[in-house]
Amino acid sequence: MTHEAAFAKLSDCLRRAHGAGTLEESRELVAEAIQRTDRLSKAVLTAAVKRGRKGGTKTAERGPDYFRQIAAMRKTRAGGRPKKQPEPQS
Repeated sequence: MTHEAAFAKLSDCLRRAHGAGTLEESRELVAEAIQRTDRLSKAVLTAAVKRGRKGGTKTAERGPDYFRQIAAMRKTRAGGRPKKQPEPQS
């Protein structure tokens, strides 16, 4: 299940709890919402951990020379895409 779908189900659960007819029904729906929130928070945290492992190794592969070159381009405003040359008009 995607995170968007999980948020949609959580929000639906809370809306039903808000409009519940009895206090017991409302408590059950709030308890369900709490469980959904716990599962969603664990899923988000594990996804961040998985993505975080790769970042340092990819940066280290480029080496310090790459970052010196990027810094030099920033100082002379030489970074980015070159300006488009106008086409000669005939």
